[in-house]
Amino acid sequence: MRRTAAEAAETRQAIIRSALHRFARDGWEACSLVAVARGADVTRGAVYHHFTGKRDLLDAVLSEHWRRQGEALFAGLDASALPEARLTMFLADYLRRLCEDTAFRELAVVTVVVAPQAPALKSGLQQKTAVLAQWSEDLARLLVECEPRLRAPLAVARFSITAFLYGATLTAALTPGDLPEPECCEATAHALVAGLIAAATP
Repeated sequence: MRRTAAEAAETRQAIIRSALHRFARDGWEACSLVAVARGADVTRGAVYHHFTGKRDLLDAVLSEHWRRQGEALFAGLDASALPEARLTMFLADYLRRLCEDTAFRELAVVTVVVAPQAPALKSGLQQKTAVLAQWSEDLARLLVECEPRLRAPLAVARFSITAFLYGATLTAALTPGDLPEPECCEATAHALVAGLIAAATP
């Protein structure tokens, strides 16, 4: 029986969800498409129907998950609060997702550990780079808004925030036990932002 476009799209997404988990758990070499198919409750043939092979699948995992996660995280930067409040909310949300959101933490593992082992990935890493570049631009705009109150030069403040994001991602991938408890994420973000931006005078 011919499947509908919606059913085919759902099957593809199920395969991508399963692949994210298997890549994060097994790594590049050990991840098998049989295990991916089993996790998605489809046949190995169904995996090959949607993807040409393991590299194509990993590319799709990175591309689609970074796009989806990026869209969710950007929302915090577009709020109407003071720039330091938006920045704190964004950093706390990013850290909290690493702590509590299994898919986001697995994406960190796949990005940091698995992707460098795979040969010639293109669009997936380009999507990650595009998301990070967008974050960098949005964060820079927030810092410019409060530049008179920055405790360090703009470039230093921007570097400090970027280093925090990269460091948190690397920690989630390699030593997740070192991440703060979820209830401490906001305090952690606030400490960083308060160290970079002086409070506004009434």
